[in-house]
Formats: sequence, C-alpha cells, structure tokens
Amino acid sequence: MTFLLQPLQHILSTRETSSMVELNGRRCIIDKQRYPVNGDTVLIDISGMYEWAMIMIQPRRLITDDGAFLMDDLLEDIAVVGVVTHEITTMHEDDRPTI
Repeated sequence: MTFLLQPLQHILSTRETSSMVELNGRRCIIDKQRYPVNGDTVLIDISGMYEWAMIMIQPRRLITDDGAFLMDDLLEDIAVVGVVTHEITTMHEDDRPTI
C-alpha cells in the first residue's frame, strides 16, 4: 500500500486567490477572483455578516442557505466575497468522544 501525502495545491486545482472558509458548519474552498455564473454557490458579505448563497444572474437575486431571497434594493449592501470551487465534507462524525 502506498501512502501519498501532498500539498493541497497538488491535489486540487486551486489558485493563489483561493482560500478555505469554514462558516456555519460548512467548509468550502472559494476563489476570490472567479466570476460567478448562474447557479453557483458564493460566499457573500452583508454589512460585515457572512453567509452562503446561490446566485441567480437572470433575474438578479441571491438565495441564502436558509431560503431567503435577496433581490432588488437588498443587493446594494451585499458583496460577493468568492465563488465556491470545492466543498469539503467529513466521511464520518465521532459520535463517541473519549472522556
């Protein structure tokens, strides 16, 4: 059996503009310079509060993880921080931690 340990950049196609973000129990790699397309998951900044959302280009709106629709005037205070390129999930949870 061969054990392979390589830096993340060698395994995933990431750029220098990529960062790993953990927010609300969700871990994702985002690209801060990638332009979002319809249906992409993005990290948004709403007046200093961060949230995951799906972006819709036509009609112009964002749908947050909790199902809120943000459109029209609400979009003026929102900045897209980056586009999700990869989501990192755990294969199992430790339901019986050591005491």
